[in-house]
Amino acid sequence: MSAETVVTPLSAHTTAYLQPPGGWFRNNAGWFTGEDRVLLVDTCATERRSRWLLDAVERSAPGKPVSVVLTHGHGDHANGARLVAESGGAVMVSPETDRMVSSGPHTFPSAFVYSGWGDIQPPRDVEIVSQRTTFDAGGRTAEVIPLATTAHTGGDLVVWVPGDGVLFSGDLVFSGVTPLAVHGRISGWLDALRALEEFEARHLVPGHGPITAPAEAIGAVSEYLRWLLDSVTAVAQPDFAVLEREGRLRWPDWHDQERHAANLRVAHAEVHGRPVEIGPVMAAMIESAGGPIALDI
Repeated sequence: MSAETVVTPLSAHTTAYLQPPGGWFRNNAGWFTGEDRVLLVDTCATERRSRWLLDAVERSAPGKPVSVVLTHGHGDHANGARLVAESGGAVMVSPETDRMVSSGPHTFPSAFVYSGWGDIQPPRDVEIVSQRTTFDAGGRTAEVIPLATTAHTGGDLVVWVPGDGVLFSGDLVFSGVTPLAVHGRISGWLDALRALEEFEARHLVPGHGPITAPAEAIGAVSEYLRWLLDSVTAVAQPDFAVLEREGRLRWPDWHDQERHAANLRVAHAEVHGRPVEIGPVMAAMIESAGGPIALDI
């Protein structure tokens, strides 16, 4: 396992797997262990990093079969799913995540500079999760829960371990990292965050960034999403450059600040009832970054 990863036990049965600092394609994952099997929550962006993750699971729970839940279809969380499937494990996804993953892999070479993906072909078979589902790991259970709204994507799932008070939020929560809203709906995302508050989790594992108090983590993302909507509501043609600078000043310590440029345009389209044009949105983000983004993964 690389020194670039942090394994954080949250209880005797639940573990978080962090990839600091949490920026582009450095997502968090984790796992829940019962007497008989392991439920992995998400994989990693590259074959190499996903193998590191699976090696960490094996050290934690030697010999136990592993299944995986994908919280959504973005490649940083989903690109290693085939490795789980090839070892005999189930790959659990929402219908929308199935569509996203099966049409991949998506590496967006016009936006990102990187050549070390490895073999990240999607799994051939998945299990569709369309309603709340209980995963029995042997003596202990976790709940796989689809969100009732389009939020970060159109098919977000969360994993709740009630016995440990641990909630894996996927990318509904970013911690110290600028959220990314290009494939979802910001108003629905706010609804989803309100739903997360109702779990009253003791521990919340965000999709990216460090683990902090659940209320603090949810509150920070909610504040940012409200700012996006408020910033573009009253203006038919906002000055996006000015608003982007405001975002950078308000959240100066967040990673991946070029995402403000994309998110503001997504918010503007949503507020004014227009479809999101992904091409111009991504072009604005790349321009904000000074050109295609060189990945450090």
